[in-house]
Amino acid sequence: MIAEQLSSLDKPQNRLLSALTAGGLAFLLTLFCLELIVVSGRISPLWFATALMTIIVFRAPSRRAPLLLLSCFAGTALANALVMGPELANLIFTLINLTQALAGGALLRLLLKRAIPLNSLLDWLRFVLSVGIITPLLGGLLALWALQIGDETRLSFFYTWVISEVIGMLALGPVLLLMPWPLSTRALSPRRLTEFVLTLLLTFGAGWLALRFMPWPFTFIVVILFWCAVRLPKRDAFLLFLLNACFLSLIIALGLVTVETRSASSSHLANWLPFLLVLIPSHVMALVMDAFQREKHHISESETRFRHAMEYSAIGMALVSPEGVWLQVNNSLSQTLGFPAPELKKLRFQQITHPDDLENDLLHADKLLRGEIDAYTIEKRYFRKSGEIVWARLTVSLVRDSNGCPLYFIAQIIDISELKQSEQVNRHLMERITLANEAGEIGVYEWNLMNNEMVWDRRMYALFGLSAHEQPSRELWRTLIHPADRDRLDQALLKSTENAGVFDIEYRILHADGLRTLRTQARRFFSPDGRIERMLGICQDVTPLRNLTDALFQEKERMAITLDSIGEAVISTDSDMRVTFMNPVAEQMSGWQQETAAGKPLNELLHITHGRHGEPVENLLLCQLPTEKTTPNLDDELVLHTADGRVVEIHYSITPLRTLGGEEIGAVMVIQDVSESRKMIKRLSYSALHDALTRLPNRASFERQLQGLLSDAVRRQQQHVLVFIDLDKFKAVNDSAGHAAGDALLRELADLMQHYLRGTDFLARLGGDEFALLMPDCPMSLACDIVERLVEAVNHHAFGWQGHFYRVGASAGLTQITAENNVAAELLSQADMACYHAKNAGRGRLSVYPPQTR
Repeated sequence: MIAEQLSSLDKPQNRLLSALTAGGLAFLLTLFCLELIVVSGRISPLWFATALMTIIVFRAPSRRAPLLLLSCFAGTALANALVMGPELANLIFTLINLTQALAGGALLRLLLKRAIPLNSLLDWLRFVLSVGIITPLLGGLLALWALQIGDETRLSFFYTWVISEVIGMLALGPVLLLMPWPLSTRALSPRRLTEFVLTLLLTFGAGWLALRFMPWPFTFIVVILFWCAVRLPKRDAFLLFLLNACFLSLIIALGLVTVETRSASSSHLANWLPFLLVLIPSHVMALVMDAFQREKHHISESETRFRHAMEYSAIGMALVSPEGVWLQVNNSLSQTLGFPAPELKKLRFQQITHPDDLENDLLHADKLLRGEIDAYTIEKRYFRKSGEIVWARLTVSLVRDSNGCPLYFIAQIIDISELKQSEQVNRHLMERITLANEAGEIGVYEWNLMNNEMVWDRRMYALFGLSAHEQPSRELWRTLIHPADRDRLDQALLKSTENAGVFDIEYRILHADGLRTLRTQARRFFSPDGRIERMLGICQDVTPLRNLTDALFQEKERMAITLDSIGEAVISTDSDMRVTFMNPVAEQMSGWQQETAAGKPLNELLHITHGRHGEPVENLLLCQLPTEKTTPNLDDELVLHTADGRVVEIHYSITPLRTLGGEEIGAVMVIQDVSESRKMIKRLSYSALHDALTRLPNRASFERQLQGLLSDAVRRQQQHVLVFIDLDKFKAVNDSAGHAAGDALLRELADLMQHYLRGTDFLARLGGDEFALLMPDCPMSLACDIVERLVEAVNHHAFGWQGHFYRVGASAGLTQITAENNVAAELLSQADMACYHAKNAGRGRLSVYPPQTR
């Protein structure tokens, strides 16, 4: 918008005004985002300054962009100074925004057209990839490096930066890309402006109600914005999305509504992630509806053009019902047939068709109705109103409805009476035209061998790069041919005069565009005394075909090399699932050589089981040709037993091969060795359920184990015990000796506590200095004895670190798990209350829920 203003104004004072306007806009946008921080006490959910500068880099002429960017930089820095104070970090923030904008604008210039930047969904995807993903990530990394963010807040700072930049770019970027400049009064007509304002107010109210009262508010907001995308033009829809994003951000920041989140630690980020889930589907819907509207407009214009073309066409055109009634005719057809349009519409075409031509016409029309052909062209005779016969070339196509039922024929009727009358006179010309039509209607020549004269059509001149005034001859033709092909052409011409048949040869010519390959075909014609009188031939440029043939050969070679080089086993089969090809990896993996395996059924070569010692996989997929790509479940853990006794953990897919006509001709099986990846998955699975510091089960593993005990208590009427253990004075060790000492202490205490537990007990670290213990099939009395010994052991444990000894304690809270007391949340609360009671009672002890004195 700002850049387009500059491009339309050339005077220095106007350039300065444009720069001041850009700076003012950057100041206001930055001020709005910073005020959200001040009001909410959190990082802004959206950041507009980078988006504004990015679009300026994209839309502004290169010679004028520096002044605009300098103004935007000043406006952004001023807003930061006013709100956050004149600190160096704020200036660094602004420099990072500018750097990110330069990178994003450069990417947009490479990926989008400046005249129509968001003309399709593909353009939008390029926009999102470049400035909605790549540059925010780069900006976040640059900010981490430049500002030296601490380890504890590094991740929070990074994802907050990225999500703010992404939301800001998705909200403001499309508006700036689509906004014309200068704004015209036609674009802001009262009716359109009123409709936009009313729709905006409606979406504001509906959005506030959704956030205030709806259980899934952002889902409801997406529906509202979908409705707006359907109703409004693309540019207005994106502007409405921007204003709604600002409005929702403002009311959330002011605390007028509260967005619930699952995790308190991530609520700051989770408040704003739904903005992406609102903006992205709304953008897609707006672009889809814009494409639909443009297609609808295109169809309407096409229909209008067709009506005008038919009405004012110089050839006869008509719409004819499947029964043969003339539905609509143009003036040219009325003049050709000699009937006024009203009289012609009362007739059927069968009534004015010559009897000798009627059967042929009806036969083609019947084929067209049955769908055997798409159109047909014939020459036939009509009776004029005066009784005269008129020859016409008739071209007919059929229009069907959405269900495939015939609606009407479209007929083009050209008067060829004069052509028919002169057909005998132009017999030689018709021979040339007929042969050219048979050969593809490419250059036609005639060579009179009696006087050695040649006649070329215009296409022949173009093929050889000659001007129309040059007289063709055999000598001239020969000089244009590549020297290496001249002798071969001379020999072919000599043989064609001695032997019967068609002259056919390919050769290269020296053309202004480089070497071209031509194919010449000719037919000989004899005089009444049996001598060769002339040759009539065609000449066709087959350079693309020759290049394609060479390219296909090269592609085949590359494919063979690729299949030999890739790390996956590839096996091809015929339609009976018999092996036709195996690449080297497939030979090595299966233990079969291609020569031995060729022709054998695939299920006889591959022995696959579920696990190393599991049941064999049903070979149905390996016996029958699949109808679509088939891939087993990744959880099946398939193992291939090779012919030489090895076992390989695999994953495979089978894809059918089809011809262009859809005929199934075989299948391709791709087998991957996933042994290493499965080991990695198992290691990751272990890491996901265990604490990295103490190697104890983590909270997720604990919650899963607790659910199992709750189900067991109800199903088997068993009693279990849940224990919360909280270390006492752990923070003092952490603060005085450092985090490394605290980590070492946690590892020692984890090992210590496990020595006092039964083999069936389940000890987990919930986080920090909190532990939880599940004691299956355990009466409360026994649990108290075990936990009391554990607590005493922790209380008397002396932790040594760098020459100093530290002592900590432990407080424990116990609660009984029974069939009546089996709600996880309540049990956790009970154990926590008991642990709290133990701490209040002096620490270093245990307490049973409900709290009691032991």
